[in-house]
Amino acid sequence: MAEAQLPKRVDAVKLVDNNQQLNADIDSKNLTRLLDAVVHCNEPVHCEIQFERDQDKNRMLTGSCNTNVVMICQRCLGEVSLPVTSRFQLGLVFDDDQARQLPKRLEPVELDENGQLDLWVVMEDEVLLALPAFPMHTHGECQLEQTEPEPDYTDSDEKRPNPFDVLAKLKQK
Repeated sequence: MAEAQLPKRVDAVKLVDNNQQLNADIDSKNLTRLLDAVVHCNEPVHCEIQFERDQDKNRMLTGSCNTNVVMICQRCLGEVSLPVTSRFQLGLVFDDDQARQLPKRLEPVELDENGQLDLWVVMEDEVLLALPAFPMHTHGECQLEQTEPEPDYTDSDEKRPNPFDVLAKLKQK
């Protein structure tokens, strides 16, 4: 069964008032900033979103989004496929004054003057924030051949001068 496409723009105020829940996908080909940040992302971004009010009557957008991306492993420089999941609690505001009044647990997202919200931009932001800073294969899966470092061999027969011998001679005087 094909998943529904998440609408690009929504009336967030109306959705909050109706306590609306959305369960849909965004075609990753439409998320250009995400595609610029990864090698490729062929899977859709699956979103589960709830528009609601918290106990303080703040408008909220809560939920999760997930997808799989291919990035460059920072250990072996090969491609690594990684699952990306983000859970979020966002406060929907109209201006900076409302954003400052939000509790610290809510990240503000500004609506336009009509209460409209670009859901694709918000979900793309959440996926980008969830990308690993240093993508790597799990331990033992890298294509890089791990070689044991060569031990530093010192010839114990070779007598090296002690730099403190000069101080020892001065002390004896």
